[in-house]
Amino acid sequence: MKLGSYFIYFNAVYAVGLICFLILFYINIQIIFLTNFIIITSIILLIIKLSYWHSIKKTLKNINSVDKQKSFLLRLIFCILTYITPVYCIIQEPHLVVSHYVSTITLTIVTILAIIGIFIERWLFFIESQQTAYNSNAE
Repeated sequence: MKLGSYFIYFNAVYAVGLICFLILFYINIQIIFLTNFIIITSIILLIIKLSYWHSIKKTLKNINSVDKQKSFLLRLIFCILTYITPVYCIIQEPHLVVSHYVSTITLTIVTILAIIGIFIERWLFFIESQQTAYNSNAE
């Protein structure tokens, strides 16, 4: 459970970093450190999350195939919304031929979707923990 609580804090720091980047981007201030921090944090969190999912894969074998498909789809949405899309937008932003206003709106939407992705992951974690608790009580 310690790893799960640390992961919550790292996700919160990542979300705060995205929000700070959005605010500074709106004001038209570019901070390279914050940009690199978000990119590196996103990669590290994605690797940690994928390794965690791989480690619990063996304990979730008792779940039926419909729940496995739903769980896989939610995990895929979580990874795309939370880690891949914000980094992609941050990296591609200097090369886009759009106004600053459109870029700000795009980054706002991506930040909101990343925060929604974090909530989806928490919800998925609670469902899986209830399922494993139910399976361990049934045996």
